[in-house]
Amino acid sequence: HACDDWDKMIKGDSGMESVFTSTPEVKNEMERGTTGSIDGVHILTGPIYVKEAMPGDILKVEILDLYPRKNPYGKSFGSNGASKEDGGLFTARSFSETPSQKDEYVTIYEVIESDDGDYVTPSYQFEWPNITDPNGIHRDFIAYPATCVPHDVHGDTVPSDRVSARGWTKKDNITYYDEPYPVKIPVNYHVGCMGLPPASHNSIDSIPPMPTGGNLDNKRIGIGTTMYYPIEVAGGLLSMGDAHVAQGDSELDGTGIETSITGDFKVTLIKKADFVLWQEQLDFPLGETASEYIVHGFTETDYLETFSDDPSGIY
Repeated sequence: HACDDWDKMIKGDSGMESVFTSTPEVKNEMERGTTGSIDGVHILTGPIYVKEAMPGDILKVEILDLYPRKNPYGKSFGSNGASKEDGGLFTARSFSETPSQKDEYVTIYEVIESDDGDYVTPSYQFEWPNITDPNGIHRDFIAYPATCVPHDVHGDTVPSDRVSARGWTKKDNITYYDEPYPVKIPVNYHVGCMGLPPASHNSIDSIPPMPTGGNLDNKRIGIGTTMYYPIEVAGGLLSMGDAHVAQGDSELDGTGIETSITGDFKVTLIKKADFVLWQEQLDFPLGETASEYIVHGFTETDYLETFSDDPSGIY
């Protein structure tokens, strides 16, 4: 979602620009921005190979600290998409078979640092436009990963041409709300997608969660939480990403407040020979804080087993 506003969340950050640059001539990440296949939608850091990690062991991941990845101007922003991703409450043109109707909105939030506690507040909102990417793929609803929005002048904002110059176009001018609702949402940085790959398939969609973790989107997987993941492949291969500034108990409207963060993590390998009793039973991603355990249950305990021949059946 960083490309919902290139200037605020990508421009001048070489790492971000490398991931999101998509033109007919240059595309550093081949699966970003134009696919609707099984690659999923998340940008993840990893995989991290852990020495001596073997199937049957457990990987313990302690989240020591999380902090914003500020843009070159010292500011941090996030994006929320109120969209068809919620499961059907929003009209979304071709997705909802209402080609002339859509009520998908994107809100860009700014992170404000305060002695009384950091928070986010809306910077502006816009209605999702009709966009065509540099390869001619049309997206009239919030869909593919890494879609870039070619913004218009609005309020006090004069956007750069970095997106339109790369071949992103839109059908009509965008409708903006430059003075959105006044609200302060407390910052609660957490990792939406973190875990290990399964042994059963060579490649998987990053969206459905698994016994080895993945896209849990749990606001409790933040600073001070320890996660335990069953290992199914040599080296464990830990990946993490899909960071949120804040989120409720789900992504009910479509997404959290998506952002980019940096974190400090401690990774410990627990060998099977050293398991205590509860670790012998672990077959799901378990969280632990100073006061509670965080258990996770899914619609399908292991969707890759239930839909082994066609994992997309989970949808």
